[in-house]
Parts: sequence; structure tokens; C-alpha cells
Amino acid sequence: MHKAASPRRALQSIRSSISREYRKLNCLPSRAYSVLRQHRNETVDINDPKHPFYNNASGRWLYNEQLRLSERHLHFQIHELCAIIAKSVDQSSDDITRFTKIAEGGSYRIFEATFRDGFNVIARLPYPSTIPRKYGVASEVATMEFLRLHGVPIPKVFDWNSSLSNSVGSEYIIMEKASGKELNSIWYTMTLKERMVLMDKVVRIEQTLFGMQFPANGSIFYKDSLEPGVKSVDLPQTITDSAKFCIGPSTEHLWWFQKRHEVSVNHGPWDSSEDVLKAVGDRELRWLQKFGKLRYPHEEALYREFYGNQKVDPQVQIGHLSSYLKLAPYLVPKTTELNAPTIRHPDLSPSNIFVSESGDITGVIDWQHATILPIFLQAKIPKHFQNYGDEDSENFKPPRLSPNFDTLSDSAKEEEMETYRRRQVHFFYVGFTDRLNEPHFHAMGKHNLVLRNRLYDTACRPWEGDNTSLQAELIYTLQQWPEIVPRGNKPPVQYSAEETKECLERYGKQNEADEQVQKMRDFIGVNIDGWLPNDGFEEAKEKAEYMKNAMLGEAETEEERKVLLEHWPFQDHEEIDEDW
Repeated sequence: MHKAASPRRALQSIRSSISREYRKLNCLPSRAYSVLRQHRNETVDINDPKHPFYNNASGRWLYNEQLRLSERHLHFQIHELCAIIAKSVDQSSDDITRFTKIAEGGSYRIFEATFRDGFNVIARLPYPSTIPRKYGVASEVATMEFLRLHGVPIPKVFDWNSSLSNSVGSEYIIMEKASGKELNSIWYTMTLKERMVLMDKVVRIEQTLFGMQFPANGSIFYKDSLEPGVKSVDLPQTITDSAKFCIGPSTEHLWWFQKRHEVSVNHGPWDSSEDVLKAVGDRELRWLQKFGKLRYPHEEALYREFYGNQKVDPQVQIGHLSSYLKLAPYLVPKTTELNAPTIRHPDLSPSNIFVSESGDITGVIDWQHATILPIFLQAKIPKHFQNYGDEDSENFKPPRLSPNFDTLSDSAKEEEMETYRRRQVHFFYVGFTDRLNEPHFHAMGKHNLVLRNRLYDTACRPWEGDNTSLQAELIYTLQQWPEIVPRGNKPPVQYSAEETKECLERYGKQNEADEQVQKMRDFIGVNIDGWLPNDGFEEAKEKAEYMKNAMLGEAETEEERKVLLEHWPFQDHEEIDEDW
């Protein structure tokens, strides 16, 4: 007979079960979970708030779905929108022959209007949950126009409005439809040569971005779109019409998340790298002082055992942020070139790049949250083009298929081809960056700059009960201090050998827990928010239920089963931000 397990013992059992069950399930054929779904053709009145135009319809959430749906519900005046679309291109709304919803992104619902002459226009409406309100649309439009004037292939904006008090009842951007196809639709069928040519063109666009000179860090706005009294820095007139632009507050998501824009700190523009580094630490520290409260780790329930299954104290994180602020002045590179204010696309993914039949890049879209930052904080391979963790990629080895490729099974060939593709993209991106974009290559190749970048990214991160990650990055920075500050200055922060050992061990366990839960997400087919396409929902539910039942069967005690059910990651749960 088994003894009653402690919550710690139970959670340890869950963690081992995750790995064990993932290995089992990954070997099962996907048809074991296939479920036939019946659809009904229903006609909904265009004025009905339940119409698909006003609601999410392209995907489902495995948990907290009603909350996600309510965040995205937007009932607007469709006839008014059509009239504005037509007027923006000097046509009549009577000439619109088709109006359809074509996509639902992370922040916008996207519509396409087709006119009698075949001309197509795109309308983008942000969800009510999209932040920042007003300034998000204003900055994105100004950024697109400024970069388009400088030769970046970006669709033209015909009209926009950043106020909710208009005839449509929503902010909107009316813009040209990018020609060609989404790179995402052809990405996996391209030949080696086609990928190589495409990556050359991606890097050339980045070369243009990195070559621009800015007087400060922050986000781009039209001068007349900022409210009176808001700090800004004028952009010099380098081309026709560029004098109407300025750099204002940052529109990066984290500067507005859970009322952070209301905290009394410097929201930008920032004159120097040190100002940028200090501003994010000040923001998080002051936000915790105002809103922080005891809580369990929010993101991963498996973290709880690492804190003794007790609520976590925000004062500990405040202490780590205070340490970060002491280090911040030392993190600024001495070389002027590495501090140059630089703009990058915030999400340079294949779904945001349009390509013509001839292979030219015809449009780069979705510039929301684009921000100018010092180049040493911008320097990194876009996540969709990097293959870190692969030894060949990290050592910049030319990609090759394994010698025994032809003898592999079909599934093994598929896996090998995916590895080959990822190595190709990484190799081409780094190679062309070395050749065409020297400032970026120089910055992203320095180990001590990677450390500074990582520490900055961790200090930016909203606190959700994790008192370890920032401390760990501080420790890693201190361990490389002579490389960062080579003149022998002692760091203003110290950790004992015992503190260092305890923190890094806990950090390793947290990373292991992250990897385990990510494996579950990958197998089930959901992203970190629990989202997945409509046609995979029933299968994902079955996979999640199967995995949970298998793990319950592995549990040795009732206490273990109770803890598993309580902390199961893929079920509705309370979100602890109602007061923010």
C-alpha cells in the first residue's frame, strides 16, 4: 500500500510521466485520434453580432476559449467601412462586388474588398484586446509609410483612423493588397536555389533598414498624431515628405501590457542606450511596486514545486530588478556603431512576406509594435530563420543530406528533409548577412553582446511568479564580467557561491519543465495560448484527454492524481490579471 504523496512528490511524478507518455504517444499513428466533424451551413444576418465578420472563426482554443473569443469580438458598421474603403480609392461602394474576411491574425481581423474592375483593397481592424489603443494604429501606419518612402517593399496605405469615435466604430487601416503569394504557402516546397535567392533578398531588405540613421530610440509617428505634451524627436528631412515624421513613445506590446503605460517612467523616445536599458528595469520595478502581490507561478504549474508549493513574493523580483539597474550602465557597448538606433521588423516570418512568381519580394506586412532600439539589442537571427541548438548550424557548416538518405524510411526522410531545410535557411541568412549587412553581422556575432541582449530581454519580461530567470541571467552576466567590462572594474552586484548554485539548479529545472510542456503542446498541436486551427480541434482534445488519462493511470496515489487534475495545463483556469 502506498503512502500519501506530498504535492512535491506528485508534481515530480507528473514531470516524469510527461516525458514517458510523450515518447509513447509520439509513436502512435495520427489516425488513432481522427474524428469526423459535421458542419451545418447556416446563414447569419449581416447585422447580427454573431456574424463571423465580427467574431473569431478561423481557430479554437483548447482552454479559456470563451475569454479569448470575447477579447476578439468586434461589432462594427460594415456599410460605413465599405463606404470608406471605396472613397479611399476614388470608387463607389456600389462597385464593391465582394467583401470577405480573409484572415484573423494575432492582433487584427483582415478583410478584402473586391471592386467591379477587379481591384482589391485590404481593411485591417484591430481586436478590442489589441494594445496599444490609438497609438498602435497611428505608429504602424507612420512606420509603413516612412519605410515605404525609403524603398522597403510595403503596401501603400490609402486611409486610416486611430479613434474608436468614428462612423465604423473601430480603428482601421485601409491599404493596398500585396501582390504575389505568402512565402508561408510555398516555403516548404522551394528548392535549395530558390531559398538561397529568397534569403538574399530578405537580407537586402534588412540591409536597407540597418542603413537608416535615427536620432533616438522609440517608435515612428506622424507628428500630428501624438497628443499635446507627449515627448517626441523630429526625424530629419532626408527624403520628400520625411519631415512630417517623428520618434515618439515605444509601441512595443510590453510597454502597454497590464497598464504599464500608466506607470510613471520614461516610455520613450530615448536618447541613449543607457536610457533604454534603465527604462525597462524601471518600468517593471515600479509596476511590481504598484501591482505586485503574492501569487503562484502563472505560466507553468510545474514551477510550483521549485518554490516549495508556496506563493511567490514579488519583493524578491524587485530585488533582482534593482540589481539589473545597477548593472545597466555597464551593459552599454563602448563602440559608437553598436549603439546606433536601428529599426527591424518585429516578426519577420514567412506569413508576413509576399513573393511574386519570379521570386521577388513584393510586400512585407504587419509592422505593428515596430520599434527603434540600439543595434546591439536588435542583433539576432529572426526566429523563423534560425536553427540554434543544431551543432552544424551553430558552427556554420554548409548543409548536406546524410549519406544514407535514400535508405531511410519515409518518416525518417521527412524528418531529415526538415532538418536540412532549417540548416539551409540558417546558413543562407548568416552568410548573406556577413556579406551584405556588416553592422548586423558584427553585432550578432559577439558573445558578450548576446549576453547583454539576453539580460535585457529577461528584464523586460512581465513578472508572473518567476523569481529565478532574471537572477540566473544576472549570474551569467557576472560570470562573464571581464569580457563585458575588461578594465578590471568590479561588478556592483555579487552573489555567493551558495546563491549561485541554488539559482542555477532551479533555473535548469524550470527550463526542463518548459521543454516538457512544450513537447506536450507540440504533440497536441496547440500554441502557448492553447490556439489551433478549427480542423484540428477535436483531434487535439482527444490527444490531450488521452495523455491526461494515461498519466492518471501512471499515478501511484490519490494525491498524485489530485495534483495532476488540479495542475493539468490544458484546461480552463483563472487568469490573474483582472485588476490590471
